[in-house]
Amino acid sequence: MALTLTYDDAYLKDRITDPLEARAAQEVDDMRIGAIADNVRERLVILRAYIIVCLEHQANPDDIYAAKLKNYRAEFDAGLARARASVPDAAGSSFVFSIPLERA
Repeated sequence: MALTLTYDDAYLKDRITDPLEARAAQEVDDMRIGAIADNVRERLVILRAYIIVCLEHQANPDDIYAAKLKNYRAEFDAGLARARASVPDAAGSSFVFSIPLERA
């Protein structure tokens, strides 16, 4: 069976297998983000797959996998935050928080 998503990281993409991709997709789905766009979900699954590969292959705290892991975790966390912020609430609007600023 072929991978369903396109992986651009030349160093990691050969290490991604069908079961790993399925695991990454399941982990993203288990986060219960809500109704997000397919392209956003796909990007989160790709990033999660990269993170899993890095965790499985990292041998030293300063090897190439550690460096990639740090970058992909930061990108995943930012993408996850954006995805959660874009999910509409029960009334159909996204959550917006505001803080009034006043001068003393």
